[in-house]
Amino acid sequence: MPRSKQGWEKDISWNNTTSCTLRIHTPTIARDNMAEYVPDESLFKGLEGKVVVLTGGATGIGAATTRILANHGAKVVFGDINVAAAERLAEELDFVTFFRCDVVNYDDLYNLFKAAHDQYGRVDHAISCAGIFEQGNWYDPKLTIDSVKADPGNSKVLDVNLLGTLHFSRIAAVFLREKLQKGENRSLTLLSSVNAFRESPGLFIYQTSKHAVHGILRSSRKTLYERDGIRVNAVCPGFTDTAMTAGIIAAFRDNNLYWQSAESVARIIVGIMSETMNGKAYYIEGGDGWEFEDSFYAMQPKWLGEEPTRRMRVNAEAVNKGVLAPKE
Repeated sequence: MPRSKQGWEKDISWNNTTSCTLRIHTPTIARDNMAEYVPDESLFKGLEGKVVVLTGGATGIGAATTRILANHGAKVVFGDINVAAAERLAEELDFVTFFRCDVVNYDDLYNLFKAAHDQYGRVDHAISCAGIFEQGNWYDPKLTIDSVKADPGNSKVLDVNLLGTLHFSRIAAVFLREKLQKGENRSLTLLSSVNAFRESPGLFIYQTSKHAVHGILRSSRKTLYERDGIRVNAVCPGFTDTAMTAGIIAAFRDNNLYWQSAESVARIIVGIMSETMNGKAYYIEGGDGWEFEDSFYAMQPKWLGEEPTRRMRVNAEAVNKGVLAPKE
């Protein structure tokens, strides 16, 4: 039964009964239990005239997102270090502006947002798409007592995926709240990964970086939304057909595994941006998406236990109410 970027391609057998394509014909109650998310593309027309700042926009998921935004009339200002690909994309699309931006460089990120603000007078949405994959072998079996003495230095994977996203979110928060009027939709969307919550042997640094991106979501979603009116959400794609995975996509296809196009991830990103949810995370696999932060919280008494959950929530509520705030 072949699978594709859009899910099952023909009927399957389930508990000795035959059903059509799961994504379409699964009973509503099952879909609800899985918290399936299907973007309401009718809302994309509301993107017209919106100003969006995006990193990693030259290729892959970032480029696919830029295309959808531009095709619906958004004004996109994106950064990337792949100048050739970025310039081609910017020339192809209307209301798309490219600036060379290395997310490791804080000044580059600031200048990207400042350019958008100077050009259009505001920033409505920000999407952090820049990222790189595992490099080297952190636990190299060839390391010896002598060779492990050498400091490996800073990890570029952490610099790009973690610090780049952290710096992006800090700068974005300031520009997004600027000139924010009551009822306006402002959002920050983070590109995380299935590796933020799934065991991934061998991806030692990459998985660490994506766990950290999920930490940015959980630590900022309450503050930025309640204080500044900025929605914060994350997407956690599984295997996606991009330049980053070009060397291994064939193995997924040949072994009938789930994979998806960059465009299918981009549609979910744009859907989240167009709607009103806050603090959510969406696992995307085979072109379909499911929200899991709500279930993570709701099921806590089951997997952690009722009493430890109660204690944790008592403390968390007290902290949220300011018990740690300095006393005057």
